[in-house]
Amino acid sequence: MNIVELNEKNLTEALKTFKKFRNSFYSETGREMPDDEQIKDDLFGTYGDEITYVFTEKGNCFGLVTIDKPNAEIRNLTLDLNALEKDNLQKVLDFSLKQFSAISLVFVWVSSLDGDVIDVLETYGFEYTGEQDYIDKEKHISSYRYVYRRKR
Repeated sequence: MNIVELNEKNLTEALKTFKKFRNSFYSETGREMPDDEQIKDDLFGTYGDEITYVFTEKGNCFGLVTIDKPNAEIRNLTLDLNALEKDNLQKVLDFSLKQFSAISLVFVWVSSLDGDVIDVLETYGFEYTGEQDYIDKEKHISSYRYVYRRKR
């Protein structure tokens, strides 16, 4: 598995991957998918503190992760769980958390629509903090905050 920082060369593949795996979220919430420029701005980071990494193998993109070190938060976790082998999924999560090596608590928000991602995070050791934010109250769609506590 290759892990590289998002750049102009791999941007097209990253956009395609983001849209492919986020399409159901936007459909189910009734929201419009952001345009390419907005997605690009989000992936490159609004304030310059975020870094997006692209996970590829044999020319295929299997995921993206956007790291926000100053806020100790994973901002975007887009993964092809069907195509990622267990070892590679472990590598993605290990790599992501290593980016926060000096930080003991790492946070991520996960949509209630992403049950598979929640299962993966909990298996890896993330815990639900009890924090919840409604995405769409009428449709019972929420976002849950998880934390990874680095063992000392």
